[in-house]
Amino acid sequence: MNSQIEVVPTSRDLRFDTLRGLFLVCMVINHLPTEIRTFTDQSIGIFSAAEGFVFLSGLLAGWVYTRKYRTKGNDGLWAASTDRARSIYRWHVGSLLLAFVAVQATEHILGYCAPTVPRLFFEHPLESLGLGATLLYQPGLLDLLPMYCGFVLLLPTVIKALEAGRQTLVLSVSAAVWLAVQFAPPIDGAPLYPINTGSFNLLAWQMLFIAGVAIGHARISGRAQMKKPNPLVFASCVALTVYGMFLNKPALGLLRLADFGAVAYLVAAMGARFPKTLSWRPLAFLGRHSLAVVAMQSVAITILLQFPLFETTLSRTATAVGLIAALYAGAAIKERYFDTHAEPIPVGARQPAARRIIGPDDARAA
Repeated sequence: MNSQIEVVPTSRDLRFDTLRGLFLVCMVINHLPTEIRTFTDQSIGIFSAAEGFVFLSGLLAGWVYTRKYRTKGNDGLWAASTDRARSIYRWHVGSLLLAFVAVQATEHILGYCAPTVPRLFFEHPLESLGLGATLLYQPGLLDLLPMYCGFVLLLPTVIKALEAGRQTLVLSVSAAVWLAVQFAPPIDGAPLYPINTGSFNLLAWQMLFIAGVAIGHARISGRAQMKKPNPLVFASCVALTVYGMFLNKPALGLLRLADFGAVAYLVAAMGARFPKTLSWRPLAFLGRHSLAVVAMQSVAITILLQFPLFETTLSRTATAVGLIAALYAGAAIKERYFDTHAEPIPVGARQPAARRIIGPDDARAA
């Protein structure tokens, strides 16, 4: 008999919204010259919040889009992924335009442009907008959403392969592409200027996203549930994490990837054993609006870095805290006046019951 098992959600899982919110706060602080970065930037290993954000985005996508495929079929999956990609693209272009306007306004009002802003914005304004709209110019903080947009477009191919039972093939191809990047010579971006595709190597970072998708797909299918961590694996992850703390991004090297994997395992083990420790509503609120928060922080930091707000420890700390508060305000405004519905995440805070989906053989038997 050919059947599938799907996990039916009961509610949003605060643990994953909380982690997304935590990654967002860390990314904001890490982009500012503040002493708080001591606690948020690679403080527990040689990886940053960006790795966590990309992996968790893939994991949530694995849940959300697998369910869309099972309920709406191939056309529904393609429509959902392209719809999401368009939304990400619009947020990226909107943040690019706002950052551009802010830089131009500063130049006209103050008569100069700070060296921290994207050069092309004031050297060749129209060219920067044209290249930015085609994703060929991703300066500074404006390179995360384009990468995410590309990954979302991979979802139909990846999820259909996972549904066909080709998990090993999917992960092997992803790992092979990542491995090829490790041996490829680094790309010198200087001769390509003004072309700038950002600091993330998509061929390397896709492995984190696709690994997350595979885990999300396995979980909604009733597999990959961590109940009790393996003591040997747990101890190995602790050792690797401690080792990573004493060290210290574009190609996502082996040690960096391994250290992130170790910490991810430990977080998953803690979340499975003590769910409430990873559930904090203030961070979860930011996590629910991650797309908007990423776009807003890129614009806000581009603006703030133009001004002498970081001359003292107090001013640096106050600016960082003020920006995080502003992001909360922005997310609240978005939720209050612009959201028509919450982003679906088919995961319950408690382990939900499994529901059986009738497969082809069952249909014939009926």
